[in-house]
Amino acid sequence: MNETEEQLADKTRKPRQDRSIKTKEAIVQAAAELFSEKGYHRTNTKQIAAAAGVSTGSFYSYFTDKRDVFLDVLKIHSEAMQSHVDATVAQLSARQSDKRTVISHMIDSLIQSHAPYISYHRELSAMMLADEGIKEMLESQYDTGRRKTVEFLKLSEQELCVSDLEAAAVVVFESVSSVVDRIVFFGGSVSADRIKAELADMLCLYLFGEK
Repeated sequence: MNETEEQLADKTRKPRQDRSIKTKEAIVQAAAELFSEKGYHRTNTKQIAAAAGVSTGSFYSYFTDKRDVFLDVLKIHSEAMQSHVDATVAQLSARQSDKRTVISHMIDSLIQSHAPYISYHRELSAMMLADEGIKEMLESQYDTGRRKTVEFLKLSEQELCVSDLEAAAVVVFESVSSVVDRIVFFGGSVSADRIKAELADMLCLYLFGEK
């Protein structure tokens, strides 16, 4: 964060009371819906405040501008998706004999976690190209995803066929992310079930030498 951003951040307040927390949550929710429906550049702070049922002045009590709330929406969405995946991992045992079932469940979990954010993702993809701060935040989230992939693979480390666990985690994470994005955000002539089946087979063969 540069000096100017720090000065702006000092002007916004961190909600501590229930009413303030609910007000900020309403602003974030309204912003998320408007960004998805209208797009970032066709949305302004006055519209966000009106949709949240607060005054424009109240908006600026919590956020410096619409970019500031866009970053907050991105952070919340990322945490929600990660929580969904973490909950799935907690329910699965990577040591169970049927590796393909575990991998298939993980793919399904990632698809389910992405599905609520289809419209927002399209806007985010455009923003990433134009805003270095958003790009850096996304890269940080991807790094977290890659680290968690390493942790997941370590649960079956003795059974893995790969020689470089860290590099393998990158291959797995990037492959799965790309395919999940294709299924959720773009679709295509090949059904999602067929694509998921082939992805699971590919990962099982690559990681464990079996389908």
